[in-house]
Amino acid sequence: MIALQVEYLTGPNAGRKLLLRDTCVTFGRSSERTLPLDLQFASREHGEFNFANGQWQLTNLSNNGTRLNGKNVTNKPRPIKGTCTITIGDDDVFRVTPIADGADTQQPTDTAAQTSEPADEATQAPSAKGGRNKLWVGIGVFWLVTFGFIAFAILNPGGSSESSATAGLPEPLNAERIQQIIARPIEKNIPDERQADQALAQAREYYALIDRRPDALFRAYDSYRLALSYTPGDSFPDAKDQRQFYVLQKRLTESVTTQYQSAAALLLSKQYDAADEAFKDLREAYPDTNSPIFTDAMKREAAARNASRKRR
Repeated sequence: MIALQVEYLTGPNAGRKLLLRDTCVTFGRSSERTLPLDLQFASREHGEFNFANGQWQLTNLSNNGTRLNGKNVTNKPRPIKGTCTITIGDDDVFRVTPIADGADTQQPTDTAAQTSEPADEATQAPSAKGGRNKLWVGIGVFWLVTFGFIAFAILNPGGSSESSATAGLPEPLNAERIQQIIARPIEKNIPDERQADQALAQAREYYALIDRRPDALFRAYDSYRLALSYTPGDSFPDAKDQRQFYVLQKRLTESVTTQYQSAAALLLSKQYDAADEAFKDLREAYPDTNSPIFTDAMKREAAARNASRKRR
């Protein structure tokens, strides 16, 4: 069986990793859940991880919603491919990774002990330092996976016939580069209050659709960037708009980084069909055709598709 490694990303258990082998793992505010949470938007029985048909899946059980790598999850199970981030409300709650069983990792033995006092607003507010820490963790995980596959390829030269799938591709984008692309400087237009207000209204409409449209997170952030381009100065007059802009930037960066690195790892491990689908999902969630991220994802998607056809 493939075990599921779960890392808490928020609360007093942040950084704690559990290796779960049960075929059904529940999470929510109830202390009876396998993974108890104390979050504003978490329901008592919020969701569950299930192992079925050889893979782990995530199911949402709450009206408050659950997101997997930025995408809304319904009561229909959604497969977990590679390392994924689970989000409830504005909080990234878990980082989950299906891994080969056999490793000795701390497991949940006293679920009640994992509950905590509700976090105050200060601890839940977006932190630039926390965002940077997550990005550096992402860099370390990505390169660890990359070096592992390189070592495997060297020790198994017989698979060299398929390694040509990535031979003509540039080095994968790292987390720092993805952050730089998404948070790139905004090109200012001539100040126009009407244009700025229209873009802000559009940003709020897309924000309301984040749990229902895969590209809504990008569209909301892009509309905020457009509004800021028509706004005098380098920030919004309303502090609430400025905070929302940074929250969207953080969430989009983390979502795109996780999706890109998971898809790149699938391609390196020669899981071509899964990599093809993962890069397609990334381009759907981040449809910025002028972005190097989109262009790179499109090239890797094509490489995965071509390698899959050759394998057949």
